[in-house]
Amino acid sequence: MRETPLQVWDGRRPRLPRAVVRRREARIGRIGIVAATENLRAATDWCFEEEHHTIVAHLDGRLDRMDCTFSIGPSGRAIPSRGDLWIIPAGCRYAALAQGEHARFVELTIPATMLGDTPIKARVRHRDDFLFGAAARLSDLIERPDDDLARMAAHAIADAVHLHLREHHASRNARAGKRRLSPADLTILAGAIGDQLDTHHSLSSLAALVDMDVRRFTAAFTDGFGLTPWQYILRARLEQATHLLHETDDRVTDIALAVGFATPSHFATTFARHFGVPPSRYRAVQRR
Repeated sequence: MRETPLQVWDGRRPRLPRAVVRRREARIGRIGIVAATENLRAATDWCFEEEHHTIVAHLDGRLDRMDCTFSIGPSGRAIPSRGDLWIIPAGCRYAALAQGEHARFVELTIPATMLGDTPIKARVRHRDDFLFGAAARLSDLIERPDDDLARMAAHAIADAVHLHLREHHASRNARAGKRRLSPADLTILAGAIGDQLDTHHSLSSLAALVDMDVRRFTAAFTDGFGLTPWQYILRARLEQATHLLHETDDRVTDIALAVGFATPSHFATTFARHFGVPPSRYRAVQRR
């Protein structure tokens, strides 16, 4: 009998432990650095929700599975390769479920105030050769905490990272003169959609919530959330459906309508395409 695959941590199940093989931490000026290796032979939860920005650079390792979810940003399956960056904005909740052999990576923590509190975009498998090279070099340099030359080089690299982030991940967007959704706008939209999943949300009604015309709204929404408005609404409906299937005895038909699907058959087809099993089977396995 086929089991339903374990899903990304959503706060309802116990968090899976992390098997840390090696970890070193340092602070260079205002930038925090963590260089670590983790054993991933057992499924592992990685979770972030911090007041600072976090950049994770994948150095090496082999992962067979990695599913990730941002509260505001791209979600789905994304297995990292050497050179890939994950960018997790301040205040954004991120969770990933990983399994394979091991992963060696570097985390950089960047205070939001270093970028003038300008929002940055959540990214998955992003390529930025400068940031990756800087992270990899910092990982090497913090292995020599008593070496004066290593400390000087680390501070120079950290200063360059700061300037690069302001130029390419924050300031550029501010100079472009485009209307971006602020953190408050994103919260308003996420709340309006999440609280009214059974409502037909039009682009005009959503755009009106943040005082934006429809022509600019779709691009701003996609830039802010990493998903189009329809993709975001669909994901929110499916996430709520899994919660209701697990926590209530409501009929599948009632759940389909409660989360905004026009018909139970459309719900069942969409659910099975996303999770690999129909809603009734998902409920049965979750409750065993």
